[in-house]
Amino acid sequence: MKKIKVYIADDHPVLRDGIKAVFQGHDNYVVVGEADTGTQALKEIISIKPDVVIMDITMPGLSGIEAAKRVTEELPKTKVVILSMHADVYHAIEAFRAGATAYVLKDSAPKELLNAVNKVIAGEKFASPAVAEQLLNDFVDIVKKDHGSDPFDALTAREREVLRAIADGATSREMAEKLFISVATVKSHRNNLMKKLRCNDMAGLIKLAIRKGLVKPE
Repeated sequence: MKKIKVYIADDHPVLRDGIKAVFQGHDNYVVVGEADTGTQALKEIISIKPDVVIMDITMPGLSGIEAAKRVTEELPKTKVVILSMHADVYHAIEAFRAGATAYVLKDSAPKELLNAVNKVIAGEKFASPAVAEQLLNDFVDIVKKDHGSDPFDALTAREREVLRAIADGATSREMAEKLFISVATVKSHRNNLMKKLRCNDMAGLIKLAIRKGLVKPE
């Protein structure tokens, strides 16, 4: 069975020794290198091409975030697990944006780090429970805010009529006759719809009307 190659980057020798001990107790892992600076780590990682990199978020030289970004750009198959003392969403998001696939708090139990590595090897993502809960709460808040601020909800009854007519394929003159308004007013409503719904063209308006159930797709 092919062993999974692990590289460790952390500026604290005691912590590096502790991480090595976690993996040395498992036959399917092998620690192939270690470094105490981000610059040294990046150079050796690119050369060794490990399967997983366990990277401290704060190191001399390149930070873990900067190094993670460089590693994932150079070696897209290498998974980066960020180790951090920061149990906040900001640092976690920065890590994932840099290409990391796991964010593990330094005070986590060894089995949590091992679990994180197993998950990223399997193609999944991982965050320590405390951080994961914050990420989920923030995501739910964003979804609620986005739902509450749906620009479609702010349309007037007349604007919805015009949108429905547009989706039905009516011309400006046909809409004007049907709704008993001028062609100029129809054009004004259409421009307002594009602005309110953030659509750049008629096709966008039609797609949105179908999505909102104003008309049925043919």
